[in-house]
Amino acid sequence: MSDQSLWQQFLHAQLNTFLSTLQEKDKVTNVNIDKLERDVLALGKSMGFIALRKHIKPQKLGEFEQSFTMFKAQKEQELWSDYLANHLLKFLSSIPESTYLKDKEALVNADSVTIKEWQTLAPKALYSAMRAWLPQASIKQFQNRYRAFKHRGIKRTDTIDVSPQTKTIIDMAKAELHASNYDEVFELLFSKHYNVSADSEVRAVKEQISDALPASKNLFLEEFMLRLNPNDRNRVKLLIEVAFNDGWERAKTCRKRKGDPRAEALVDCSIFTTAANFSTDESSD
Repeated sequence: MSDQSLWQQFLHAQLNTFLSTLQEKDKVTNVNIDKLERDVLALGKSMGFIALRKHIKPQKLGEFEQSFTMFKAQKEQELWSDYLANHLLKFLSSIPESTYLKDKEALVNADSVTIKEWQTLAPKALYSAMRAWLPQASIKQFQNRYRAFKHRGIKRTDTIDVSPQTKTIIDMAKAELHASNYDEVFELLFSKHYNVSADSEVRAVKEQISDALPASKNLFLEEFMLRLNPNDRNRVKLLIEVAFNDGWERAKTCRKRKGDPRAEALVDCSIFTTAANFSTDESSD
C-alpha cells in the first residue's frame, strides 16, 4: 500500500485539527499555522515531516506520527476485512475443482465453517490455512488480487470515456474474471501489481474474448468513422465502394499466377498509392 496516498488521506483528515490545537509549549518557533498547513499538504511524507520538525517539538510531532501509523493500520485492516467479506468465497468458487488439494465443495459450501473462520484471519494466517487446500500458484493469485484491490482502495479514481464496442469487451472480461467493477478488470489485465504473465486464467479470458469479438478491421473502421464529420464519412464510404468495385473487376480479368499478382495489383491501385503517400508507417516506405 502506498504510504504517500495514505499520507495525503491522513493529512486531509487530521492535519488541520492537529495544527490548530498546538500550544506554545509544543512549538519550536513562531509559525503561521495556515502557511505551514499549505506547505505540508503540498509535500510528500518525508519532506512533510521535515517541514513539521522545523516548527514542532519532537514529543508532540511523535504523537502525530504515531497517529499516522495507527491510521494506516486501521485502513489496511478495513480493506482486508472488506476484501474477505466480499471476494474470498467468490475467488475460491472460481478455482477449478481439479486444482484443489481437497474437496472443493466442502470448502465453498454456503454453510462452510472453514470459510467463516478464514474471514476472521489476518493475511499470513489465511495464506497458511489455504496451503492445505490450494497449490501455491492459486494462493499467489489470491495475494495478487488482494494487492490490486488494496491499491485501488487508497488511490483516487478518474472517469474515462469508452465506445459501446469497447464497453462490451470490458463487460465480457469483467464477467469472465469475476471482477467486482471495471477498475478491477484493468488492474487484473494491466497493472504491475498483478502478475498477469503467470496467470493462466487471465490469458484464457483474453483468448476467449478475442475469439468472440467482431472482425478487428470492422471494429477499427467503426471507431475511425465515429471520429469523422458526416461529409468525411460519406467520402470514406465512396472510397471503399470504388476500391471494392475496382478490385472486383480486376479479379475477374487477372490471369497472372507467377510472382505475387495481388501485391503488384495493390501497388497499381491509385487509391492505395495516394493513401500511402500520407502514411507514417515506416514499414511501408
